[in-house]
Amino acid sequence: MELTEKPVRVKRDLNGLFLLDKPSGVSSNQALQKVKWLLRAKKAGHTGTLDPLATGLLPICLGEATKFSRFQLEANKRYRVTARFGAVSDTGDLEGEIVSTGFDVPADEDTIRDLLPQFVGKISQRPPVYSAIKVDGRRLCDYARGGIDIEPKLRQVEVSQFDLTDFTGVEATFEISCSKGTYIRSLVVDLGAALECGAHVIQLRRLAAGNLGIGQAVSLSDLESIAGNDDQVLPKLLPTETLVEGLGQLNVSAEQATRLKGGQIVSVDPTAVKQAVALFSSGRFIGVGELDADGSVRPRRMMQH
Repeated sequence: MELTEKPVRVKRDLNGLFLLDKPSGVSSNQALQKVKWLLRAKKAGHTGTLDPLATGLLPICLGEATKFSRFQLEANKRYRVTARFGAVSDTGDLEGEIVSTGFDVPADEDTIRDLLPQFVGKISQRPPVYSAIKVDGRRLCDYARGGIDIEPKLRQVEVSQFDLTDFTGVEATFEISCSKGTYIRSLVVDLGAALECGAHVIQLRRLAAGNLGIGQAVSLSDLESIAGNDDQVLPKLLPTETLVEGLGQLNVSAEQATRLKGGQIVSVDPTAVKQAVALFSSGRFIGVGELDADGSVRPRRMMQH
């Protein structure tokens, strides 16, 4: 019997940003690895974890774009979340074990709406014990699964929107806009505590991250159907500079671009403030630099291609 060799799957250099509409039931890393495999990309990373239960926008950086992922990590986020009242889960969501039930649920929408303002603005929040935050090098969820009680420290976050959009008597849907590091599960749990009825998340969908919206995203099933056709796949990739659209822009000459890529400082016109800037040369994005008030530009993250 003649053995046939499997064709070698050649990885390739892909640079840019792919917006995935993550399905429920898979971790962010599992989704990332699937996209990386389908696109045959050499290098990839995501810009902010979504819980396995959650769906929605998961920006995935490919190749050189991974150098600039932190600018998207720091972006504000927007979510749609559905909470179920009357029960408390140990994880704060549907995936956990229900540990308390039997509470009286809110009688009307006004009861909920009256409490929402206390969760808007700069607030202190305690992350869920089932989270990926590390304490002494170990994730909180690993402590929790091992039966070790570790109380997470309070953290400062900012919520700019917490709107009730639907209420069925037992479940309510909200749209929430917030800063990086905000745990929607904690907001829902804290709201349930304030209502004295308990609450946990049953659906969570990320709608936006910074300037990126879910309307631009591609589902995993759609990507699977077109993965072998670059004419359909490559137009889905956004340019790397999409990640730094929130920064000021600075155009430099070809000679200055060469020096910056070599790690050297260049001089431009003085500016009023020190700031990070997206660097362009002849219309092409070349990286991110730090512009000082004296006009000196220091390279921070530079494209190699």
